[in-house]
Amino acid sequence: MLLLSVTSVAALAYISRENSGKPMHHEPSEAEKEESMKRLGKRLTYILRYGALKEGLEVNENGYVKLEDLPTLGLLKYYTSDELLEHVKSSVSSRGGQRFDWREQNGTVFVRAAYLRNFEKSPYHPGTKVFTLGESCMTYVLKHLDDYDLEDFPDETIIRLMIRRLKRQKKLNSAALTALLVPTLTRLDMEDVYLTNKTLRTLWTQCPNLVAISFRNCGYIITDSVLAQLAKNLPNLQRLNLSGCDHLSSNCLSMLSKRLPHLHFLNISTGPRLTYEAVLSFIKSAKEMTFLDVYYLRTTPEENRTLVELAKEKGVELILRGPKPGQDGGKESGQSIDDSAQSNSDIENSGDEDDEDFDNDL
Repeated sequence: MLLLSVTSVAALAYISRENSGKPMHHEPSEAEKEESMKRLGKRLTYILRYGALKEGLEVNENGYVKLEDLPTLGLLKYYTSDELLEHVKSSVSSRGGQRFDWREQNGTVFVRAAYLRNFEKSPYHPGTKVFTLGESCMTYVLKHLDDYDLEDFPDETIIRLMIRRLKRQKKLNSAALTALLVPTLTRLDMEDVYLTNKTLRTLWTQCPNLVAISFRNCGYIITDSVLAQLAKNLPNLQRLNLSGCDHLSSNCLSMLSKRLPHLHFLNISTGPRLTYEAVLSFIKSAKEMTFLDVYYLRTTPEENRTLVELAKEKGVELILRGPKPGQDGGKESGQSIDDSAQSNSDIENSGDEDDEDFDNDL
């Protein structure tokens, strides 16, 4: 008798239901089930981190929504409450941390994202499906972006909301990005944006006031030489996310410590081929560094202890997993965190509604 986990049942049910309501004519492959659960995870993440209010759900002061309300949304209509709760309980990050929280109160189950919550405001007037004036204006401007010169536009929050919206709609092409790269920007999130060398030159030419940038998962374009050019043209950078930039080498750390004297936040946790010696030298030389994420750096127990002790001495919050498995009992002697602790900051916490998401992501 074949026993299936609730998660597997959810995957099977979803595959069957979403195919125009018709039953499956074949046993779904492992790849199909994996893709189905990945799709569910992305949809839950969107709702519980960003879209709950926008989709019309009630969110309490701690970021929780009623589990029973989730299947009423179009994105999750193919799932039952039990299937969604099972995914909430079982979903973990690449570092082993829980992606979602849940609790029960007076017989009602509430769920939320464990971190990175930054709910977008509803685009409608309360209790209606009538767009607000601000929403209508932004929608119009984005549809006719070529007609506007935003170089002197003073509101960074609105510019960043425009960039984020076009990113989510998969419409942030080179022309749109160039129009939105304006001097008022001090923070910029380039994850999931297709970048070219021309775009990068535009970035550091048109945005001289940048103090924080995320190039997370931009490894296809960010190399040691490109990063050196960036640092040369934006010497006031304070926060930088290079996670997933796998064309970088350990040499970039020495360059960053010399060219970015005000850098105090660096996430370079995945991708780059870092060495223990390079990280050790960087911690010693980066004068203003307060946060360094090199989680996937492989170290021996002795190297691990040395880095942890040096970071403590320098006042640096060091994110580092334990030494190589099989050494020192395989225990983690460094400070290790899951994704939920990635500093509660991305660029800079200035308190506006768009910052929390960007702040956590960096």
